[in-house]
Amino acid sequence: MKKIMKYILVICLICCLVGCNNTKKEDSIRHLNKEMILEQYFYSSNEEDLRELSDKLRKEGYGINDFKSYELRGETEWSFYTSKEVTEKEINKEDVKSEKYAKEFNVGYDGHGFPLE
Repeated sequence: MKKIMKYILVICLICCLVGCNNTKKEDSIRHLNKEMILEQYFYSSNEEDLRELSDKLRKEGYGINDFKSYELRGETEWSFYTSKEVTEKEINKEDVKSEKYAKEFNVGYDGHGFPLE
């Protein structure tokens, strides 16, 4: 009788652990599908290259924000940042795409971030 009770107890414990593990996976999947605003920063000393890139990104659904110029070491540099609603699992794909576009348009790319709210 004691052996049977031990087996039942072990089986119950395993069921509880497996159930808890599935909950964590579901929470993780939900977390990856959570939508957020992704911001990416681009800059260049060539305004035309940067404008061409901003036009392309705008057509792909990005918001173009703060397109402006400033002086850097005696030279004029241009910059803007983009914003787009993405899920957490899409961030890496968007980052790789932005790095590719920066090379294609010969502009600088300073990674991504999230607005402080």
